[in-house]
Amino acid sequence: MKINGAVDGLKKSIVKELESLYDMDVPPDRLWTEELINKMSAISSAINREIAIYIDRKGQIKDVSVGDFKTVDLYEIEGRRSVNRLSGIRCIHTHLNGSGMLSVVDISTTKILKLDMLAAVGVMDQRPTEIYVAVPSPVVVGDIDTFGPYSADKDNFDALLEYIAEADEFLKTQSETLDNGEERAILVGVKTAETREINGVSEAEISMMELAELAQTAGAQVLSKIIQKRESLSSAYLIGKGKVEELRLMVQALGADLVIFDEEILPSQQRNIEEEIGVKVIDRTGLILDIFAQRARSREGKIQVELAQLEYNLPRLQGKGEALSRLGGGIGTRGPGETKLETDRRHIRRRISYLKEQLEEIKKQRSILRVERKKNQVPVVSLVGYTNAGKSSLLNALCSADVYAENKLFATLDTTTRRLVDEDNNVILITDTVGFIRKLPHHLLDAFKSTLEEVVYSDVLVIVADASDPYVEDHIRIVDGILNELGAGQKPTIIAYNKIDKVTGPLHIPTKDRTVIEISAKTGEGLDKLKKALKDILYGSRIRVTLEVPFTEGWVIPWLYENGKVLSVDYSETASIVEAEMDKALTDRINNFIKK
Repeated sequence: MKINGAVDGLKKSIVKELESLYDMDVPPDRLWTEELINKMSAISSAINREIAIYIDRKGQIKDVSVGDFKTVDLYEIEGRRSVNRLSGIRCIHTHLNGSGMLSVVDISTTKILKLDMLAAVGVMDQRPTEIYVAVPSPVVVGDIDTFGPYSADKDNFDALLEYIAEADEFLKTQSETLDNGEERAILVGVKTAETREINGVSEAEISMMELAELAQTAGAQVLSKIIQKRESLSSAYLIGKGKVEELRLMVQALGADLVIFDEEILPSQQRNIEEEIGVKVIDRTGLILDIFAQRARSREGKIQVELAQLEYNLPRLQGKGEALSRLGGGIGTRGPGETKLETDRRHIRRRISYLKEQLEEIKKQRSILRVERKKNQVPVVSLVGYTNAGKSSLLNALCSADVYAENKLFATLDTTTRRLVDEDNNVILITDTVGFIRKLPHHLLDAFKSTLEEVVYSDVLVIVADASDPYVEDHIRIVDGILNELGAGQKPTIIAYNKIDKVTGPLHIPTKDRTVIEISAKTGEGLDKLKKALKDILYGSRIRVTLEVPFTEGWVIPWLYENGKVLSVDYSETASIVEAEMDKALTDRINNFIKK
């Protein structure tokens, strides 16, 4: 029979001793025998490693596992009857410090695996000292009751066996399970010598706070966070091997079923970490893609999300077999493209090509609309900025619209455009765009190019920033970086510091030669200033002229329609009298026809 766990370096004689444990039986009316406890204690002391055995209700030993001097892997073995019942498996394992007191890992393992019982045997000088027992509660779902200390020669287990039977019957009658359906996540970040500090706080810590918000947005319960300081990232695990071991123990102790890395991890690193810790691993990119998959509503949005997911997962398909077969579902696996991941690479590449063709068609349609808007001289303003800065709320306030807005990350995914009519009856189209975030995945930028082109072709950009956020200046820096990456960094820009109704102290505003306006989309404060600033940029250089165009100059009026805004056309006996608006710089060409 196989011995699992840390068996490297063990003598053949010791391995044979461990294998002989499989030949030992426990009578059905007992939870252990003195002989079994004594043998486990002797072997555990001899190898200075903890040992765990798993026994079924018939008394047969189903598994033997070895750990190091600190701990032993306590993992789920095959044979669970029902998710709403106890597993029918009892676990006995050794503690080498002489104490049989149950650890946090022991308690959480009993709960997570729904063991009938977990017994911890204190070992000192090759002999057992005391035994403590953890048993699921027969009264409260999810509670664990502890008993002991007992001796190895205990011979009456009637009370404990009855307690286990009552707990099993109790669970059988309960419709609820031991969890609420949320995935339980541990977050992992890395701080290196290159990590920046912002207002005295490491960017790694700021990024981890965002990661926690993202995880909660995706529907996960954040159990704990780890940030490791390293000179450089590990090529095998991203973090150090020792930290992976610490992470494995934390996963066991807290009952986590998901680990989320704040850095983008390579497919090989993802597989290595999953093999070490035994639960699903995703990175920040996979998490953001999952949120987008949940939020996509329009056809275009769904196509873009599926494309981004497929391109992200394509290199990760290899090896997603045995190691992850029991980890499927949940965060990182949702969305329009999830069923495609079971097909071969050629099919996925074919699907990617098809989606790109669909996006090209959408891009052409958008291009036609832009030509029409330009022909009609309708300017476009795009609201850009960090996620949850209040862009949708500002669109609603400016245009009296009812666009969906909520105080959460990536509430807006699909681009929305509304009309703003100023006091001079000038029409401006205001476009709400998807929010940006630190470490925005390149897969998203590439897939969402057809949507983000609205930003590139806008006449003016309004960077909406949350003035109440302590890292607002850094958010603007990140937005500027993404805009430069998109090729929109030189556009006329207004910075709108939103949510000033929530600001209590002084607000430091670096202008960098850009128009800066303090506003509140909630109260309406500053919106008139913002509208005036938009009007000054869009129409500040426009003038109204009256032209007398001879009938023989047939090119002039079509040129006016293309390059300006024709307000009215009247006729005299020899000419057309035209009222028009246009940019002052364009008047040189038709200066001869302007009535002085």
